[in-house]
Amino acid sequence: MNYELNLKTISTFVGVVGLVFSVYKFIQIQEIEAAKPYLEKKLAWCEEAVETASSIANSKDETETKEQRFWELYWGVMGMVEKQEITNAMMEFGKELESRSNLTEKALAIAHACRAELTNDWSSSWAR
Repeated sequence: MNYELNLKTISTFVGVVGLVFSVYKFIQIQEIEAAKPYLEKKLAWCEEAVETASSIANSKDETETKEQRFWELYWGVMGMVEKQEITNAMMEFGKELESRSNLTEKALAIAHACRAELTNDWSSSWAR
């Protein structure tokens, strides 16, 4: 009799824990789904910032148009979506762009900062 009661109690507890976990995961997924349009735009802008900085850093040709686009991103949409890590990377690249040194390292830092922020925003599976 006591064995049956313990078994029922454990079964109920496992069921309740499973239900709570399911509700938690559902809410988590709904939060991501609700933020998805914003996160997709942020991803696109991060990709453009990384591509622009990389192009400037690795181009031997005149990059005036790319530099202009970097500053447009810097003073525009990136300020709207970036958190501190991307802000710091963009600022460091901007400083180096003015002095024309260490651009490749700073472009890579933007890419890493974007990946880190997007990992936090989207999924920890993006982390390395």
